[in-house]
Amino acid sequence: MKAITNRKVSILALWLTGITMFVIFFASARWNTNKVVEADVVSYYSYLPAVFVYGDISMSYAIADTFFSDKVWGVYWKEGMGPVQKYTMGMAYAYLPFFLGGHVVAQVFDYPVNGYSKPYRFALQLSSLFFLLIGLIFLRKVLLRYYSDTITALILLLLTFGSNLFYYSLGQGPMPHVYLFCLISILLYCTIRFYEAPSWQYAILIGLIGGWITLIRPNHMMIWLIPALYGVYNGATLKLRLRLFWTEKWKFLAWPTLVFLVILPQLFYWKYLTENWLYYSYGEEGFFFLHPQFLKTLFSFRNGWLIYSPIMVLGVIGLFRLRRYSPAFGLAIPLHFILSLYIISSWWCWWYGGNFGNRVFIDLYPMLGLGMGAILTGLGHRLTPALRWAGLGIASLFLLLNLFQTLQYSRGLIHYDAMTPAAYRAIFGKLEAPPGLENLFEHPNYEKAKKGVYE
Repeated sequence: MKAITNRKVSILALWLTGITMFVIFFASARWNTNKVVEADVVSYYSYLPAVFVYGDISMSYAIADTFFSDKVWGVYWKEGMGPVQKYTMGMAYAYLPFFLGGHVVAQVFDYPVNGYSKPYRFALQLSSLFFLLIGLIFLRKVLLRYYSDTITALILLLLTFGSNLFYYSLGQGPMPHVYLFCLISILLYCTIRFYEAPSWQYAILIGLIGGWITLIRPNHMMIWLIPALYGVYNGATLKLRLRLFWTEKWKFLAWPTLVFLVILPQLFYWKYLTENWLYYSYGEEGFFFLHPQFLKTLFSFRNGWLIYSPIMVLGVIGLFRLRRYSPAFGLAIPLHFILSLYIISSWWCWWYGGNFGNRVFIDLYPMLGLGMGAILTGLGHRLTPALRWAGLGIASLFLLLNLFQTLQYSRGLIHYDAMTPAAYRAIFGKLEAPPGLENLFEHPNYEKAKKGVYE
């Protein structure tokens, strides 16, 4: 009872978040539109109707039927077969239980059983909210190991409502980022539990979840730095880890085995459609590792991450103070963030197409939440009560700024890939587009960007 009482603030934060998000979820009723299965979700989702509705993983049914003109796309490969999907099937694993629920509802209540009618759209949109809340629950478990209940509650609220995580939970929720936020939160928790007392239970969970994360976005294979380097921060701890690798070698060897099992269906899919076990589906798109666009990725008005989620500056700075508050993560998480930033900034389309505030960083928010805790705890110890309240007021302003900019983005005032400093100044504080706003946008040249030429 005492533990529950001592942690009631963070529990209250979870309840507040859940209730607020569900109210907005039902008020917006996005499933009544055709904006659920759109953009990249078209490819992520298409595996499920292909298997469970049409019984044709090659999606050849989409070739001549105009119904699928905006529902199935990819790279056409062999004659008589549909397109090879650009994105892997990891997200389909996440959608699956919700898809099956929608599939049953569609049959029982006489909706079109085509994989795209209202029950399917509702279920898909609901899945993102489910993964958000599960992710927050596990992140709370992690944060409470290092920070106070009040700091934990504040982090949960700032991450959810003060960053673009809010939009990608309710707006374009079925995009992969809130799901990866959830899975990485669980991975952090399982990593901690595994090293407390190495067990097969957590070894298997780490292997399966790490494999799932890698399948969803293969560039996240670096996530394995977290379980591999957790607890390593000097020579002595490195020796202990090498010793543990040997004494618990079968549990560690289970990790690559489980990763292989998770990605095996994807390998069979590529083999069936392309006759190759491995297939690069991105065509001319790639990385420019010699020319990473760090400053643009972080600070450009064209989806620069910290322009649209400035509260996350706390998380970035705090990563380099983790050694004091959560030393076991003191090397693994900062190293992971630096390498992730390098890879994100090296992608040919550093603004990541049409999106709000460089969405790919959302995947890293569980680790950045730990960094945020380090800064907030340190400031809490140093500041007077009056300055703490002032700091809380500033954080609240950043939270309100994010919510306001989310509304602006939803109304088209913040452009999905063409924002400029002039356009940002013109729309700041406004909910209606000022005259001449279109003239202030600068649309990127995607063909030049594929060659590493940026204007």
